[in-house]
Amino acid sequence: MSKIEKMLLSRDLDYLQPYFYTNPYALRCELGMGDTREEYMREARRRAREIHRILFPHGADAILFNYWITDWSDSGEAGEKTCSDPDGAIERTVREEARALRFLSECMMRYRHVSVKDLKLYDHMRDPDAGVLRRDRVVCYADGRGFDDGLIIEGQIASEDNSEVSLVSFENECILSVYDDRGCDVVFADHDALRAFYAALKPYFLPYDMEEMEKRYLGAGPADANI
Repeated sequence: MSKIEKMLLSRDLDYLQPYFYTNPYALRCELGMGDTREEYMREARRRAREIHRILFPHGADAILFNYWITDWSDSGEAGEKTCSDPDGAIERTVREEARALRFLSECMMRYRHVSVKDLKLYDHMRDPDAGVLRRDRVVCYADGRGFDDGLIIEGQIASEDNSEVSLVSFENECILSVYDDRGCDVVFADHDALRAFYAALKPYFLPYDMEEMEKRYLGAGPADANI
């Protein structure tokens, strides 16, 4: 079993955003670039495809879901928004929840999977009024059949689908998490894996975090990380 798989199956791994700042062996890449929206999105897709090819030459070995279980009936949210919802928050929430649950259900029916239950929540979700009951991590294995990695990433870049889904490579000991068209975080199992891909990923690095990434390459990761 690879190091990254052992980490994913352990309750000791939080894997909460921001992934780059909470994992010592992580790199942050910039996706969208350009003067126009069209150019920006084109670059985001191109750079995402190239990063994917570097990390997953044979496709993802697994996909990771952060699955949030929410008690909408007790959170107070429905009561606040039932009478007036001019921004369409209810419709968007239901649509996003339905898409995420459908995708997760399809993958769990098609692929071998393991669930790690009752994981740590974000601090603000510990408030009883937040309505969040539990967070589970579901790991689905490709087992040689493969996933549609490109479709998953495209939905994430468009901020439409699978925002809580990450691609996993057991071969290269890493997790790729695209947060939207702005960028993605790559979390490695250890320092050796980070160093092995540092040079190949460097052209895509987010300049803002370059100094921190250079420190990590030299072996000085953040002390408060959870791996």
